[in-house]
Amino acid sequence: MWLKYGVNKEGILICIEDITRGKTSLKCPYCNGGLTAKKGKVKEHHFAHNDQTCRPIANREFPTLPLYDNFNIQLSNKDLTQLKLLWQEYGAKNYPISSYLVIPGLLKAGMLRKNVYIKPLEYEFSDLGKVPVGALELTLFNDVQSPLLLKKRLLLELALKHAEYKNAPDLAYRLTDLKLYRAQLQRILSSSLYFLEIETNIGTLYKILYCLPLIFLNWARTCR
Repeated sequence: MWLKYGVNKEGILICIEDITRGKTSLKCPYCNGGLTAKKGKVKEHHFAHNDQTCRPIANREFPTLPLYDNFNIQLSNKDLTQLKLLWQEYGAKNYPISSYLVIPGLLKAGMLRKNVYIKPLEYEFSDLGKVPVGALELTLFNDVQSPLLLKKRLLLELALKHAEYKNAPDLAYRLTDLKLYRAQLQRILSSSLYFLEIETNIGTLYKILYCLPLIFLNWARTCR
């Protein structure tokens, strides 16, 4: 997981995409250490500590938006490989999946669901399970993602309340987790996704652009 937000002097969370690369005046939201914006061409854009990386960043995961940055939904390599095989052999052909082919990790992650109309018991792909294999229609994507976004926020809020009740040593971390998640959620709610279909001499290309309104306006002017 990469740290995507730093805190400015006013205590406001600033996204890595809103600043230039190099050393910044921003601080780590967990330890208040100085940060450098890493914005190269190989790794994801992220903040790195000027000194030693703090424990909350190094030893634990901080919250990210479900399905937004990672479409494999945190499946293990084994589960993801099995899911792709099942799609090729069964899902893409609308064939039912026998229960002996289903591994527990896929059921726990909600990738497959029971088909109650077929006896004996067999399974089929859920809408969520179609996401990692690129088979979910774009019009249905928000129906899948929105409940996951709200569920994740609720879990973070409950974790914070529990830490407050217990006066737990990680109380400050839990509060920061929730602040980071809310900042990410607010950012995508104030932005737009644009679907482009581009005809080329080698075929049709599809691309989804994530843009803040002003950024997209400037981009559109440049393309004219």
